[in-house]
Amino acid sequence: MKFKNISFFFILFIGSGIFILPSCLPERKVANTFINSPHVLNLLVIPPDYVFKFNHKGESIEGFDALTQTQQDSALWTNSRYIQHLSDSLLLENYMNNFIGELRNLGFNVYLEDAIDSFMTGKPQSYVLDMAQMQLDEYDYPLEDEEAFNDTVYYKRTNLNAVDFGCWFDLSKANTENAKKTVLYSSSTSYDSFDGRFFNDLFTGVVHYKYNIDSLTVKDVYDMACYLGKKHAGYLFDFFMNQYISKHMPEGKQMQDYYHYSRSRESFAPAGDDRFEILGTK
Repeated sequence: MKFKNISFFFILFIGSGIFILPSCLPERKVANTFINSPHVLNLLVIPPDYVFKFNHKGESIEGFDALTQTQQDSALWTNSRYIQHLSDSLLLENYMNNFIGELRNLGFNVYLEDAIDSFMTGKPQSYVLDMAQMQLDEYDYPLEDEEAFNDTVYYKRTNLNAVDFGCWFDLSKANTENAKKTVLYSSSTSYDSFDGRFFNDLFTGVVHYKYNIDSLTVKDVYDMACYLGKKHAGYLFDFFMNQYISKHMPEGKQMQDYYHYSRSRESFAPAGDDRFEILGTK
């Protein structure tokens, strides 16, 4: 899959063991208590009704600026490479199946809206996760390359197809009056695979640029939804784990970082950007 974000490369580093933390660190000890404890988090998940989809390639449409807003919207849709071919129901199915499945693998008791009566029976440690918005943005990603030959710098600019996948979540404590909602956000990008380089023809002295593009497909976007469903489930586990670590640190000690737990590798390490962005409360 032609998918790139910081978290993807972070997984590779985790696998090599570069960021594994020493077992003596207090954060690891507290995290192990959270990971191995028999506690249960009950979670009511409210999925979005649809997926917002936008095409931002207006500059590639002839006469675009002269069109009315309605005409521009229509032109962007009909000239899109991906969004007009993506089914909301299939995107949500791919994402939600992987999201819920991984949440359960991580120890959550997951409820959907059709089981709300069972959820609202006074269970402790119960939360509501409202998936407030899911959005796909299609656009051209400008890639620039340069290299110097004989004191001359050569440039090559190429536009790659790119799709951003953004999700907003409202998380709140259940069975609590006037409970504040914590807003969580994550965005990831998938784009064409590209391999290119300059070379100098020794016989003619002419500098050429050769490249190969493996284009992003609609299937890649659906695969991205599957991948991010599992990824975001892990982010949610990390959110609760880091709250637990912060609350249960030894007296006089403070957390030095925000941490990520990999269930498949049973590893614990600094998350870096491999995490939800916390936008605040409302």
